[in-house]
Amino acid sequence: MRKTAVLLITALASLACSDYDEQEFTVLLPDAGEDQVIFTEESGTTIQLDGSDSEDVNGLEDFEQQWVLDEAPSGTSVTLSDPNSLTPTFEVTNETAGRFVWRLILTRGDQVTQDVTRVDVNPANAQVVLVNAVDGADTASLNVAAVEIAGDPVSSGFTDTIYYNIDLNIAQEDNGTVDLVVLYGGQTLTLNANLEALRSYTLYVIGDAATPELFLVEKVLNQNTIPATFVGLDAIMLSPGVDNVQLFIDATGINFGILPVDTLFVGLGLPDSFGVLNYQENKEIIFPFQSILPLPIWATVNGERISNDAVIGVPNGVEGNFGTFILVPDSSSEFGNTLTFINNSALLPQ
Repeated sequence: MRKTAVLLITALASLACSDYDEQEFTVLLPDAGEDQVIFTEESGTTIQLDGSDSEDVNGLEDFEQQWVLDEAPSGTSVTLSDPNSLTPTFEVTNETAGRFVWRLILTRGDQVTQDVTRVDVNPANAQVVLVNAVDGADTASLNVAAVEIAGDPVSSGFTDTIYYNIDLNIAQEDNGTVDLVVLYGGQTLTLNANLEALRSYTLYVIGDAATPELFLVEKVLNQNTIPATFVGLDAIMLSPGVDNVQLFIDATGINFGILPVDTLFVGLGLPDSFGVLNYQENKEIIFPFQSILPLPIWATVNGERISNDAVIGVPNGVEGNFGTFILVPDSSSEFGNTLTFINNSALLPQ
């Protein structure tokens, strides 16, 4: 009798364990699909959402799904063909412009998992960052009158704290260009530029305080071009009359010693490098590390140090990390120049 009871308990435990493993410990894996950029037809457009790659880690299909609209362009109303389908559609008119954020929610009992996808329709925003690279006490501020934005005053060697979106539908002239206006030390500087939607640009005030000028650089590396788990960096030289700049890094903390940044990259097996930078040159690289150590980096010319230490400051765990090393003249520095790092991870498209 005792033996029969033990066998019965064992069998029940086995059944309970099997059912428990499948129903309670299996994992739902939502996939709301890739982000999309849509340019509508003249009569409007049907947009397809695709969550068909959503699954259960054990192949079970007894889950429910629902799409929820988290964000839509102001004044826009849309309806999904079937919010409980993995592949619903929605209609937009040709006047629609802006971002839709859709959230796919998978549920089974008390289990809830979700994923988000973004749909940019008729995107018209370009993004501009202002950097004051003039050695002086005057501040600079960005102004694009057509869209009524003005940047915060930016002191020498620094960037504004806000990345400004410029609505090209409003700001573009008839010839397709945009007038970028910077107020600097009582002077008005204007640059007539060709900007493209969903592109990021850095606008530098360069030269000297008496004769400043504007210099525009497109950020080629952005969140559309940097793969997940990669970091993108660029470096630009904005000290007039200074050429042949090389960046050095103190990598003793990871047992590489003090060496040129390019040498470290080669040691990591990367084909790209900054090389030597000359005035107004901008170079970009990417390397396959989602997180990076805060190691000191400084600039030299012909082996002589010409800047302070700077530290890479992109946040860990963010897809598409990227930032810019900027070398600017600085008479108040013992080195004559200041090297600073700007975190560009918030640049468009996000």
